[in-house]
Amino acid sequence: MPNENPIIDDITKVYQMYRQPILAHIIRLVSEREVAEDLCQETFIKVMQAWSRRDARASLSAWIYRIATNTAYDHLRRSQRIRFTPLYVIEHAPPRVEASETQLDEHEPIQRALAQLPERYRTLLILHSCAGHSTRELADALGCTDNAIKTRLFRARTRFREIYQH
Repeated sequence: MPNENPIIDDITKVYQMYRQPILAHIIRLVSEREVAEDLCQETFIKVMQAWSRRDARASLSAWIYRIATNTAYDHLRRSQRIRFTPLYVIEHAPPRVEASETQLDEHEPIQRALAQLPERYRTLLILHSCAGHSTRELADALGCTDNAIKTRLFRARTRFREIYQH
């Protein structure tokens, strides 16, 4: 029997469509799967509460990602933790390998470089390069122009390269 409330139907479809990518995004931000799952639920509660106030002309995806990002950052501020944002999500831990002092994890330099980037650059790089959001979606979410996002991404990439090469 279909739901008689079209808003509930819309929110249910949005949840089904965005839950996995939002969860992956939050995991990248907080680096803890269990915490990310709670924050993902909190994100969708906020989406449901703000559904009637959203701008239907703006990108739905960008709006949801902005809520998720703010929810994750609020959590990190509350817990007073500063963490780097990895470029990938580990679903299952790889088998442990005893590493020698000379053997470095291939991702460690990238993670260190990301950890040193200002938050505004790190977030843009992750959302654009890893989550696949367009500059238009990012501009809508941040309330600025597409060219402003392109400039910020250029600066973020330049700063990342500087940090990574040193």
